[in-house]
Formats: sequence, structure tokens, C-alpha cells
Amino acid sequence: MDIGLQEVVGQDLAFINFGRNLIMANYCESLPRERVVFELLESVEPDETLLKRLGQLRDAGYRIALDDFVCAEPFYGLLETVQFVKLDILANDPQTIERSVATLKKFPVQLIAEKVETREQLRFCQELGFDYFQGYFFCRPELVGARRLPVNRLSAIRLITKLNNPDIKMKELEESLSQDVSLSYKLLRYVNSAVCGLNHDVESMRHAVVLVGLERMRIWASLILFSGLEDKPRDVIVTGAARARMCEKLAEALKMDRPDRFFLVGLFSVLDAIFDRPLEEILKTLPLAPDIAAGLLRYEGQLGSVLRCTMAYERQDWHEAQKCLRLNLETMAQIYQEAITWSLGSLNAFSATR
Repeated sequence: MDIGLQEVVGQDLAFINFGRNLIMANYCESLPRERVVFELLESVEPDETLLKRLGQLRDAGYRIALDDFVCAEPFYGLLETVQFVKLDILANDPQTIERSVATLKKFPVQLIAEKVETREQLRFCQELGFDYFQGYFFCRPELVGARRLPVNRLSAIRLITKLNNPDIKMKELEESLSQDVSLSYKLLRYVNSAVCGLNHDVESMRHAVVLVGLERMRIWASLILFSGLEDKPRDVIVTGAARARMCEKLAEALKMDRPDRFFLVGLFSVLDAIFDRPLEEILKTLPLAPDIAAGLLRYEGQLGSVLRCTMAYERQDWHEAQKCLRLNLETMAQIYQEAITWSLGSLNAFSATR
């Protein structure tokens, strides 16, 4: 309601938790049926009144999901009404999950495996026939030994590191951007797009840097390079961009020096998932300042504290987030929402100008 579904989830469906009171009230109909899925909490008792209400919502074109579903007789009545069922992979043993899937396959529902933490769990769920998957596994690396770091990805990350050198001068930035033909082309297209709101065309990299500023050009270039790593799941790229923005904005809120360095730490926090290599090994190949490497590897210093807070908030660990930084949760929530909105909007805009 505050910032809009389009800003938060882009073109994807928004799964929103609903308790009994919200389901029974008229709030549901205020949301667009083509954009939302009502996620019914596991604590809701499936009585006749609730089933009738769910039937009304289904007939009105709304979709419903059951969260942390338990395959037991009292809950089977819900399966005639809903479109999605979520099973908690961590809370159930493999035999229970297999029996639940066998039962649920008899109903016209799509299955979502939640809290997928390892590759083994993902493969297990894929073999059972789950339709969708969610969990922190998708931001973690699959470590593979005896393999070189991919040159194309590594050169892009090295260029991002160079662009974010705090001592870089405008001429050096212009030269670095111009050396990568694909990057300079995409940057100029983006700068000339309606998104930037400029009144006249920009034809050279120097002209673009002068018009939009050093900091914005560094951030845009970094994101374009990052989003170009197309052989990795898009969610990893979105996570990196959102962490980068949140780290930067948390640093600004706390009046810390050089918020752009916090942006780089957030962005690079997913490098292990991108390269499928240990982060320490990747950082050895990059010319990073010691405090940036320490923040990434051991969460040391201000850079590490901000990154740890960002990742704790991402996991909904409110206590840990507040322990890391002396900021109230309301401020963190605003910064997190803005970071998600910004990352989706920026990455979509870069994709549109390719």
C-alpha cells in the first residue's frame, strides 16, 4: 500500500501472508487479483465459515496458497479451494515429505518447497515433482574444486573494483568505461533513455560523466556489469543489488564516511554464489582495500557491521539486525523497501536498454 506492488515485486506474483481476520474482512478485494496470492497462515482453522469465504475469493478470481501445510484429514477440505501448497523442507523428514507430495498430487494444486537450504534438498524436491522452490540455497555457492575462475566474470568484477576505487579521477573513469565497448554502449543507451530524464542526447562517455556525475556513473556501470552475468539465477543478482543499496543507505543514515564503499561490500557479498568458489579465494584475485576484504570475510569494522545488519534483516532476524547497528526497525524497514524497489527498477531498466 505504501510503495506499490510493481515497485516491490516487478512483474512477479506477490505472496502475502493473511490471517483469519484479514481473510474474513473485506481487505482482500482491495488488492488486484492478477497480482497477488493470499498465503493462508498455518495457524488458521479450516472451519465451514472459512471454507465458504475462500470459495468466494476463488470464484472472484483470487489465488490462495497454504503455508507450512500439514497433510492431515482436517485440512483436506482446503485443497479443493487453493492453487498453491507450501511444504517446509526443514520441518519435515524426507518420508513425511514424500507421503505429503503423493497425497497432494491428487489435487489440482502447485507445490512450493520452502526453506531449501542445500543442493541435495533442491534435487530431492525436484525429483518429487515440486513446481517452485524458495530458500537461502539460492544465494549460496555450489563449491566446485579444481576449476579456474571464469575469465569473463572475473574481468567484469575487477572492472567493478576499479570503478569503485575512491581515488579514481574522472579521466581514469572515462577511460575505464570506454575500454569495455559493450559496457559503454549500454551506459550511453541508459543515459539517453527516458529513465534519466535528460533533455538532449549524450554522445560521449565524458559528456555522460559530466552530466550525471561520478558517483551515479560508477553505480550504474557496476550494476550493468553485474546484471550481465547471465549464467547465474537472476535472484542472486537482485539480492546483490539490494544488499548494495541497503548497505549504502544504512551508512548514510548513520553518517558514516564514503557510503559508496558500503555499496561495493553489499554487491560483492554474493560473489561466492556467482563464482561457486569460496569468497576468500575470489578476493585474493581482486585489488580490494584491506578493510573491505575484512568486512566481507569476517564482518569486521563498520563495513562488516553494516553488511551483517543487512543480511540479518534479509533473514528477518530483527534482533541480530538491531544488535549490529543502533538503528530502529522502522528506519531499517524503510531502507530495505527502498533497496528492493531500487534494485528491481534499476536492473529492469538496464535490461530494457540492451
